[in-house]
Formats: sequence, C-alpha cells, structure tokens
Amino acid sequence: MLLILREGISRRSPARRWRMMLGWRSMKQTLVILAVFITMLLASYIVFPYESYGLRAVRFSREQLEYLRLYASGAEITVPTPKERSEVLKTHVKDACRTLNISLPVNSFMMAHMHYDDDRKIIYCFIPKVACTSWKRVWMKLTGIVTPETNLSTIARYTVHTKLPLLASAKDKSLKLDTYKKFMFVRHPFDRVLSAYKDKLENFDKESAYNFHKQVGKKIEKKYRNTTMSQGHNITFSEFIRFISEPGWGSTEQRNEHWISMHEICNPCGVEYDFIGKYETIKEDSNYVLDWLGVKDVVDGFPSSDRPFHARRYDPKYFNQLDQKAKLEFFSKYLADFLAFNYDFLGAK
Repeated sequence: MLLILREGISRRSPARRWRMMLGWRSMKQTLVILAVFITMLLASYIVFPYESYGLRAVRFSREQLEYLRLYASGAEITVPTPKERSEVLKTHVKDACRTLNISLPVNSFMMAHMHYDDDRKIIYCFIPKVACTSWKRVWMKLTGIVTPETNLSTIARYTVHTKLPLLASAKDKSLKLDTYKKFMFVRHPFDRVLSAYKDKLENFDKESAYNFHKQVGKKIEKKYRNTTMSQGHNITFSEFIRFISEPGWGSTEQRNEHWISMHEICNPCGVEYDFIGKYETIKEDSNYVLDWLGVKDVVDGFPSSDRPFHARRYDPKYFNQLDQKAKLEFFSKYLADFLAFNYDFLGAK
C-alpha cells in the first residue's frame, strides 16, 4: 500500500499530483483499491473462496501491489482489431494469474462448459450470460445438428442447451483439450450478474427446467428476511448481490453457473486459449472467430440474442441499491475476474 501512496501523493500538492499521475478517473479507482485493501488486510492476507480448488491465501508482495497500481492507472485495451485485443488480453490474463497465484485444476465442471467439434478440431468454452445461447445456436449449425438452411433464431432454447455434446463426456478429452483450437468470451462481472438477476429472479424464466425463484429466491428470502412468504418472487437486487458476495466457498445456489466467477468456469489460468473475446465487442469479436475458424460458408454472421437482458452497470435502478460496503464485497468476491479480464471497478466513475 505504501508503494501506491508514495507514487501517488506529493507533499506540495497532493490533489494535483494525483490528477497528474493517474487522472481523476484513475484516482477514484485507486481509492476503491485502497478501501478494499484496508478491509482485506486487517487479517494481513486475503483468503480466496476457492481454496479447495488450489487458490492459496495471498499476501500482497511489492510486485502484486505494483501490478494493482498499474491496473488502477486506468490503462485500457484499445488496440483496433479483435485479434490484437485478444492477444493483449491473453497476456493480461497470464500476468494476473501469475501475480494472484491462481492455480485451478482442469476438472469435469470446467469441461462440462465446453462444446467441441471433432471435424474442425475446435473447442468453445461457454459462460452463461455471455452470449452463450447465440454461440450454441451457431454450434448446432457447425456440427450439423440442424440443417444449413435453419434460421438460428428459431431453434428453441431448451434444444440449444441440451443437445450439444460436452467435452466432459467425450473420449480422449485431454487430447482434445491439448490439441484443439480453443476460445471463450467474457463480460464485465457486474453487468453479467445484473443480467442474471433480471433474467432469473426479477423475471420468471419459463423456459428453464430450474425454478430460480423456488431454488434460489426462497433461500435468499429465508436467509435475510427469515420468511418465505413471497416464495422468492420479489428478491431485491441488493439482497441478490449480498447473497452471491458472501465470503467463502459458498452454497450450490451461490455458486450457480449464471453468476459464479468466470475464471472458475473456463479456467484461463490452467488452459491456454487461442482467442478471448469480450461481450462488449461481441459482434465484431464473434464474426472474427467465425472467419478465423473458416466457417463463414456455414454461418454468414453472428446472430443477435432473441432475449436480451440489457445490463448496464451504472443503471441507477440497480446500482443505487448498493451501498459502498456491498460494492466492495462484490469486488472482493470477483477480484480475479476484474483483474484478469481488465474490467473497471464498480464505483470507479
């Protein structure tokens, strides 16, 4: 912490020095980091919630503090092409994994989120709420499950999520993982969980076999209100964020695939991906991947979502429900995603 303070503040004009070094936006990012550190370092270390999967308790070294200082400087990935953006992001992910000492195994949970195509020797790791339904529709056409003439938007969501082969059930899964081209997409952590809340708890997902109101909403209601009278139908966003941000490994409901940390699903610290795209540039990045894979003759363009849940991280309807404590707890829980995938902190604007 002293490293950040020494480099960010001068004796003569602290405010001016901050603005010159980092800029106003970056200054606020750094203040968020310091607030998080003060909370976390009371016990002199952070214990990440995935300890049983290999993440160690982390003491912040000078190198780690320097990495976080650079992150706080607000440098953004602004290179022009999808390939260049991906290469920069892949390097960023490697640096974050090394600095935060993230070491996760390649396990069945991860491979249960991977679709594969033996003919083209490609693997797609899907993360719920990151355009995965659109990509699965594309995959059905690539693998011949539907005819080339099929309108992708007409493929039922239940079919999309149940008919595609998963790497977890494949033969020679390790060989495929080592030799096939691999790609994944990520999204701002807050936007992703906001989309999940709007889709699964604020609304009622009639197409899902899993009753989120009953299985998740009622548990949140019981936990924080000591009642289940509303049957989980009116859970607030602040209650949801509080629930998923609790420290520790978490319950099955807290670790649901729609809001569990993205790096736990696709494990870019343990698997070397050839391309990492972002939801924020989904059309451009996805069309690049289709061209890169040489499948433009089968799919002429990436389809739009048939059920978009627009999630904007600073939407006052949701963002204003969270106090600073809730924002810091959320950031602490999703720290690895924020840092590895180079996303701004909540409240940094």
